[in-house]
Amino acid sequence: MHRAVLPLLLAASCASADTARVAQLPAKIVPEQATTLTLEAGRLSDWLPPEAIRHVEQGAVLAVLNKERTEQEREEMELQLAKEELNTRDEIRKLQAQRRQIEFYLKLDARERAYADSPAPGEEPVSHETLRDVDERLALLRRMQESAARIKRNEFRRNHDKLTLRMPFSGRVQYSVKLPQDGGALDYVPSPGRPFATVCDDSAFYITINLSRADLTQLAPEKLHAAVSLPEGKQLTARYDHRRVEQGNHGDMLVYFFRLPAEEHETAFSLLGSSPTAQLFYDTGENTLTVSKTDLAARPEAETCRDWEELITRLYPEHHIVVIGERDIVLRPTAPPDPS
Repeated sequence: MHRAVLPLLLAASCASADTARVAQLPAKIVPEQATTLTLEAGRLSDWLPPEAIRHVEQGAVLAVLNKERTEQEREEMELQLAKEELNTRDEIRKLQAQRRQIEFYLKLDARERAYADSPAPGEEPVSHETLRDVDERLALLRRMQESAARIKRNEFRRNHDKLTLRMPFSGRVQYSVKLPQDGGALDYVPSPGRPFATVCDDSAFYITINLSRADLTQLAPEKLHAAVSLPEGKQLTARYDHRRVEQGNHGDMLVYFFRLPAEEHETAFSLLGSSPTAQLFYDTGENTLTVSKTDLAARPEAETCRDWEELITRLYPEHHIVVIGERDIVLRPTAPPDPS
């Protein structure tokens, strides 16, 4: 094996270790979920002030578009519904009067009916079925009036709810437009490709890493953790939480999510949109031996070995590879065969 095949990194002597750095990869800091909110053009009011958007509960109103016009249209709708209700009441009173006449007529005997005017229209005979028909008409009129009012109010709500921007989930808000500091109304005109606001669910933040190397995806994920270096020697460290396949620019990609602790959420929020580099570590456990790749590449046996696996087999026949890291290879003694 040629030394050029084996990457020569910093030298390290054999030592016991429980963590190995296996890769250094591009990463992102992402919230639990995020989305953008848009509004159509109009008169904007009732937005939340900057001091109130640090954390906003789900369903809270973020802004209202064309509030005055909406209230005017609502008033006109209610007036129209009130007028229709009055008309319906007139119809109900007429039917109620007719019902009383029919009820009175049915109480008359045959001789009295001969001298009484029939309360039924035309030549229709009057019976208890006539009374039931009037009752059904009364019930139908009331139902029609209630249904018409409900349909109009629901239609109004559907048409105007989109003018009220609400928080889709609890979290933080970032407005993308400059709003008046005095809280006054604003004539809002949307810009192409620019949302009105961006919201993120701050219940959790993650370091995400796209893994395409088969040797890394075969590692037990619960033994992985990721770290992102920060200025002044600080570091964000996160344990593995879950992984999923996502659609990327070049097809499907396997994304690993490492959940950050709650005390790091403020720092994580400040890093949204950045592209840090993350170090990926693997918990190797106890009773392991860490061997420097640089030292291994310097051994004479490396000249005739095809890969790391063959070299380890020759130099450490009583060990097997736990993980091949960036700088080191972690080994563990092979358990002797069971004599039984």
